[in-house]
Amino acid sequence: MTPSSGWRDLELVCPACRGRLSETPAAGKKLASVESRLVCAHCKAVYPVVLDIPDLRTRPDPYIGLEEDRDKGRTLAKECAGLGFTEALEVYYRLTSVVTAAQSSAFIASVLAASGRARETLAGIEGERGLPEGALLDLGCGTAPLAIDAAARYSSVVGVDLAFRWLVMAKFRMETAGVRVPLICACAEALPFPNGAFDRVVGESLIEHVEDQEEALREIARVMPLGADVFLTTPNRFSLGPDPHVGIPAGGFWPNRWIAAYIQKRGGIPPRRTLLSDGALRRLMTGAGFREISIRVPPLAGDRVAALHGPIRWVALAYQTAVRFPPLRLVLRKIGPLLSASAVKPVKLGHVR
Repeated sequence: MTPSSGWRDLELVCPACRGRLSETPAAGKKLASVESRLVCAHCKAVYPVVLDIPDLRTRPDPYIGLEEDRDKGRTLAKECAGLGFTEALEVYYRLTSVVTAAQSSAFIASVLAASGRARETLAGIEGERGLPEGALLDLGCGTAPLAIDAAARYSSVVGVDLAFRWLVMAKFRMETAGVRVPLICACAEALPFPNGAFDRVVGESLIEHVEDQEEALREIARVMPLGADVFLTTPNRFSLGPDPHVGIPAGGFWPNRWIAAYIQKRGGIPPRRTLLSDGALRRLMTGAGFREISIRVPPLAGDRVAALHGPIRWVALAYQTAVRFPPLRLVLRKIGPLLSASAVKPVKLGHVR
């Protein structure tokens, strides 16, 4: 596996205190599987670099411990060496015992289709706000389809995700695509970047998964200069359609304990998420200091609709038609499947939190 290009050219700071980080060689038996370390000059915190990915998390992924996550990443790098991205995904889900064969096939199809969704997301963003000559942060990048597509159009692109194992998969995706983007493992609530580092921040299906949504949005605002923009997509809490994480109709209306029992009965792990309505999302973004907030209902990606069959396909086609009409868009903002939000960090200092 080749390195993820360029993270050493980034200005990284300690996510805990924002002190200067310096790279030092790893030493000792406990660090035998660590390539190097990043040490904070101020608070002396130490962060490992594994498979050329700096792990700057201040807390673990809610589904797996820090070292267990890194171990899974190492196993994937070894087991998937020389494979293409699709084959690497098959290995990933084979190593994930809580995923059934049927779920594995559905998840692989969804991850592969993410490239089309990312292209449509970027096209929508650039149609609304243009293409800035600057740096883009793909926050919650997963396997980095959006970062890969953006790499040719922005002066710099960085991918960040809380899940180390998914960043290892992102490296396989980049190798298959012939693109190299810096990848950083970090929490959205404690980003390892200085103030004003990114001209645009994109978070696809991010905000519903973070532990502290208010703090994550404040951090997003902090790493943006005045006048920069942010774009978020998230499932609608009050959607009447299939829940994006568990598949049941109107899942956002169900109590969390019912969702957990339903998933556990089927041998799965309940999702850790906080779904948002359009009003809740607007309040969060306003509280973080953003202005010019626009919340819309985006069309479904064309390849996603093409992959559907039966009654679900007809529902998706009806949705695609409905989003073209303003009165119906107002209804879909309340009960549609997905919300898309954009906002700007205001230029007037008095408006910035």
